[in-house]
Amino acid sequence: MINKVLCIDDDSISLTISRLLLKRTGFANEIFTAIDGSDALIFLETLFSENTNPQEVAPNLILLDINMPVINGWDFLDAYIAQYAEKLPNTKVVILSSTIDPEDLLHAKEYAVVAQFISKPLSVENLAELKEDEFIKKFF
Repeated sequence: MINKVLCIDDDSISLTISRLLLKRTGFANEIFTAIDGSDALIFLETLFSENTNPQEVAPNLILLDINMPVINGWDFLDAYIAQYAEKLPNTKVVILSSTIDPEDLLHAKEYAVVAQFISKPLSVENLAELKEDEFIKKFF
């Protein structure tokens, strides 16, 4: 089981589905949510300011939507890499998006922190596939 997951999505229904599925399938112990990239960056900033060892309390996995207001998924990824990726080497990102643009899939491959790109909504089948990922399977 993954200890902590951060779900970033501006769609409250998608967040609810993800949270329930992650819990009910035993995929994650704790689930945190953020409504956009800005909210997620504030979450991470708070994590670093309030903890002497943020690696111990950081999410192991970030489920990230791409199309969001304020700070979209790509801008979040850029900020995350600049500020947190080196400090959190045991955290990976899975893009969870409804986009069908093949350019988005290609763009995601440019980020070393991105483990997978899966389509919304999150499903039992998606989670089974994620468990086979080289990084994620060590938690199970």
